[in-house]
Amino acid sequence: MIGAYFIIGLIIAGLILLYPGKRSSLGYTFAFIVLQAAFSVYALLNRDRVDLRYFTYDALAVVFLLLMSLIAAASFYHSIGYVREDSRRKRALFFFSFIALNISLTGVYTANNIIVSWIFIELTTLSAAGLINHNRSITSLEATWKYVFICSVGIALAYIGILFASANPGTGQTGDMSFESLRSSFSGIDPVYLKIAFVLILTGYSSKLEVFPLYTIGIDANYVAPAPVSAFLSTALVNGGFIAFFRVFASMADSQITEWMNHVLLITGLLSLLASAIYMQKASNLKRVFAYSTVEHMGLVLIALSFGKTGIYIALIQITVHSLIKSGLFLHAGILHRVLKSYKISKTGGYLALNPAGAVILLSGVILITAIPPSGLFLSEFMLFKEMINGHWLVFLAVAVLLTFIFYGIFNKNLRVIMGNPLPAHEQPGNIPLSEYFSQIVFFGLAVIACFYIPDFLTGLFASVSGLDTHLPLSVLILK
Repeated sequence: MIGAYFIIGLIIAGLILLYPGKRSSLGYTFAFIVLQAAFSVYALLNRDRVDLRYFTYDALAVVFLLLMSLIAAASFYHSIGYVREDSRRKRALFFFSFIALNISLTGVYTANNIIVSWIFIELTTLSAAGLINHNRSITSLEATWKYVFICSVGIALAYIGILFASANPGTGQTGDMSFESLRSSFSGIDPVYLKIAFVLILTGYSSKLEVFPLYTIGIDANYVAPAPVSAFLSTALVNGGFIAFFRVFASMADSQITEWMNHVLLITGLLSLLASAIYMQKASNLKRVFAYSTVEHMGLVLIALSFGKTGIYIALIQITVHSLIKSGLFLHAGILHRVLKSYKISKTGGYLALNPAGAVILLSGVILITAIPPSGLFLSEFMLFKEMINGHWLVFLAVAVLLTFIFYGIFNKNLRVIMGNPLPAHEQPGNIPLSEYFSQIVFFGLAVIACFYIPDFLTGLFASVSGLDTHLPLSVLILK
């Protein structure tokens, strides 16, 4: 099935370039959105099936395929208005790159081979570049070249790490670079090689994960990209980086360096939180504020991974809910820009007076992204704090202090935009259809529901990935 998905997806992308008319571009892209959703459902119904030898529809892939399908549909809908005035060629390149990025991420999500995963991660760099530079400005061109260069360097570092990880003579003889094979072969590799491999792979994939040290390139990309693209990059693409890294991490989990890896993840997570806390205060652009929030949440994910099976379960909840809220915030940022004409905080203000409905939605998103109840992030972060308190008091105190600064930064920046008097340059917005807010209402609503109830099929998928007892209800995991 995945072979048919790749072929049909590439044909649709090619047709957009051949027939770049407005209606044809939108029609072909809509057809791809339907294809993406159908493939995600197929993967769900065919759990653990291996396809074309190198792709597996395991629980991890299924969770993020379903999530990406939802976000891709919302991003496409909001992109329609964004590219309305673009030339035929510019609009065609936009949707071609969007489809290519979806296809590349599907490959990342489902790859069961470390080399295949690496190849598709590199393809995400090339396809994302076309979206980042959509505005064709000097700033966007500079950010695009930086993104391509730094991501390429990061992916090269990850490849060197893969070479170290395959240093076991047995692996070299069989040529089997599947994650399952690597898991068994890692026990026979010199720990020094494994440590070098892990650091290089984490450093390389940090450009996609948006964590320390290569997180800055993601900040710049989200800053210059169109709002619907930022919604997709900060969620689906970041999730792709997580999957590519997590599969390597899971393969090394039973090796001799497990405890050492956990320490590295703790340190990297804390450094990511520190970077977010510092630069959140300096951010002068609302989209940068949201982007630094992604660095914060992915830092928490790395910290969670260091706590074993329960930590993995927590990380999956964190990523899932974060994806819903953050995509909603970036999508709403596009609406906000139409009203205030800028993302720069010093040039905005009075959003509540100009667009009361939008201001309520924005404030709701800010409350949810800071894990204030009833946010689903409150659930995952509450569980994470319980793990930290049980034997990691210093980590808990450090995280609590850093989150306090981040919390202040997010609210300080957003309340400046929401409150106050409108600047003279601002105008009363035209009639913004309620349909423009529908995606944010749905995403934020799902994030609220997640605080009280997560469907059994979803908790089962999370448990399958983490290795926890699938018969334990979520309430037991929270209170244990």
